[in-house]
Amino acid sequence: TVIENPKLSHLFYEQLRSWKPNNSSKGDELKQASDETLMKVNDIICEWIDAKEIKKIANRYKSHSEIRILKPPQLKGINEEEINAKNDIPLKLTKFVYDQLCKFNPKEMKGKAIYVILFEYFKRYIIGEMNPASCADVISLLKESRRQELEEDTTMLQALEMYIPLQANNYPYIDNDDDKNKKEEKKDEQQNQQKAIILQGKSGSGKSLFCRHLEETLWESYISDQTTSVPVYISLPKCYNELK
Repeated sequence: TVIENPKLSHLFYEQLRSWKPNNSSKGDELKQASDETLMKVNDIICEWIDAKEIKKIANRYKSHSEIRILKPPQLKGINEEEINAKNDIPLKLTKFVYDQLCKFNPKEMKGKAIYVILFEYFKRYIIGEMNPASCADVISLLKESRRQELEEDTTMLQALEMYIPLQANNYPYIDNDDDKNKKEEKKDEQQNQQKAIILQGKSGSGKSLFCRHLEETLWESYISDQTTSVPVYISLPKCYNELK
């Protein structure tokens, strides 16, 4: 069987072979997890585990282009030369694993299984299980947060179910046929500008309801792949109350 990214196992081993943690529980845990991960990778390469098990692991595969893996905070603000100059094996290991996950694009079952093993190690021991390791994780957190907020706000949830979308133009109304060209030019100009909306109205006029409806519409557009923008709803009154 052709092995995709055949150097991965050896390069991983090179990162680990001279590493002796400084008697810290965190370092010992990472070293043990790294050794176990390398063993799992070799088990897949050498087919020391059942083919059905390899397929089961591979079925969890999602590519970097699909989930967009986040750069570990350990690597922010530091370049490759600085990393190589440091005698910091965990930092070098972090960069190695992150680079592999971003560049490795497996097509075969074994390659996908190896990628899954590496990503799960990355998520659990480098990023931390409680932290998002990819944009997909961030999106899941936003969805869950939105669901919880709406469950707590039954009035808003009921209002959304009965909401009737507003009908409007995105340019001022001009009652003059001679100004048609100007209107079209203004429309094109507005489309090229960064989109921003300011809602003004008295308390209870429906500003928050409209924003929630807009958020819901944008989520639907994102899920259906019509846009790559992820909507984020921030309640300023709620933030203000928490800071008081």
